[in-house]
Amino acid sequence: MTRGQVRATMRRMRAHNEEAEEETGELNLVPYMDIVTNIIIFLLASVVNQIPLGNVNVTIPTLSQGGGPAENEDPEKPEAPPLNLTITVGGSGFTLAASGGVLPPIPKLPNGGYDFKGLTAKLVEIKNDPNNNAQGETKANFNADATIPYQTVVETLDAMREDEKGKMLFPDVSFAAGIL
Repeated sequence: MTRGQVRATMRRMRAHNEEAEEETGELNLVPYMDIVTNIIIFLLASVVNQIPLGNVNVTIPTLSQGGGPAENEDPEKPEAPPLNLTITVGGSGFTLAASGGVLPPIPKLPNGGYDFKGLTAKLVEIKNDPNNNAQGETKANFNADATIPYQTVVETLDAMREDEKGKMLFPDVSFAAGIL
């Protein structure tokens, strides 16, 4: 065979192979798989970096058995009832309730914002009142409407924990049922 004949035969074989590949319909999926893998890696990396993570320290309710009176306690002296302070954030402002009843609500400010200083002042008043025996109390329950923004929840928790001078008010906050 001459060179020309070899070239012609190779062309025919190449054309025949290309036609056979087209007829079978096989696709080379490797480039597509590379692209999809790169897109998935990019999306995972970009989503992880855009999610701000924050921690809010709260105390979960505990279940325990009640014990008898201690040896040094006077059995005839009645125990002071627990405060059971509950702060609720709603669309109109703050509502404070305790075992003694519901206090007047703390409305929103005229500009539409929540009155966090007013809430802290009311909690200082509750903490310092000798009639409700709250000087040693550190627990409070927190409840919020589902439409309350996360930033408002965090600012409310901050207002509940300490006053402007840094004195602890109610640092052991428990979320009420229904807040997720």
